Amino acid sequence: METRDLQTFLAVAASGSMTKAADMLGCSQPSVTRTIQDLEEELGFELFHRVGRRVQLSEEGVAFEEEARRLLMSFTELAARAKTIAAGKGRILQIVTTSAIGTGLIPTAMAELKGVELPHETHLGQFLPNVVAQEVRGGRAEIGFSSLPLDTPGLNVLRLYSAPDVVALREDDALADLDVVPLSAFAGRRLATMLNPLRFQLHIARALAARGIETGPVIRTNISYGALQIVRQTGVAAIIDPVTAYGLSLPGVVIRPIDVTVPFYWGVIAAENRPLRPITQALIESVEVVAERSIAGFKKLDPAMSGQLVTGPVLGEHSGTPT
Repeated sequence: METRDLQTFLAVAASGSMTKAADMLGCSQPSVTRTIQDLEEELGFELFHRVGRRVQLSEEGVAFEEEARRLLMSFTELAARAKTIAAGKGRILQIVTTSAIGTGLIPTAMAELKGVELPHETHLGQFLPNVVAQEVRGGRAEIGFSSLPLDTPGLNVLRLYSAPDVVALREDDALADLDVVPLSAFAGRRLATMLNPLRFQLHIARALAARGIETGPVIRTNISYGALQIVRQTGVAAIIDPVTAYGLSLPGVVIRPIDVTVPFYWGVIAAENRPLRPITQALIESVEVVAERSIAGFKKLDPAMSGQLVTGPVLGEHSGTPT
């Protein structure tokens, strides 16, 4: 299997046509067809089903597409690294992060780096937490910033933080006049929240169930920034993570604490036994400084606790000072 095979497969997957893929790649349609046939024979499963004049990914093809993209990206990055090293420009800084941290904290932290400069080239990839873990463990990234916990062997949690989840409201919402919003205020009300069934969604559902609160219709999204936009455009309330809430401000949207503490855990991960460069360590420190300054209820925890994180709500009145 060569990179050209992966490029051909991805071109067919994107276009849904052997002929269109050939046009994209600048080769003949028979050569594309033959490449796909050879690839299927090598893999041992069918990649596409024919639907009329078009082709459609099989179930196995859908699973392979994600791996093919990752492999091709790795090959491309390897070539870029080699060119950078040959030019005497040093190593690329590879960072992976979840979208909340990547948009809410990392850009400001980069801007506020002290005593060091970013290398000639920096790559910042945003993924789901499990992919962040895989990228770091596989050596495709030097450092990762992710929500926790992560049940992935071969990783060290270098820093561990927590802060309570919050509610985002449009400024004309009656609840925006409150310093702390009671969870009971969401009874029967349309609510926006996160899509992840095993992390964020589970914690919020437990908090609501513990107090016998049933919301109205729910809008779920997998990106917190999308939830903020939903608040701004529709006026619904959104329960979101504090990193996005305090790291990204939208005009007309206000953030308020909730009277039930539902902790959001996140931190910094690296592969075991892999030393970090000074620039990477400086970035970690800068992210922590920005988070401590901007996130209400921010706490630094012992990284050794990462294997025993509390995953449910902490029932009780909110005692923090809103910002």
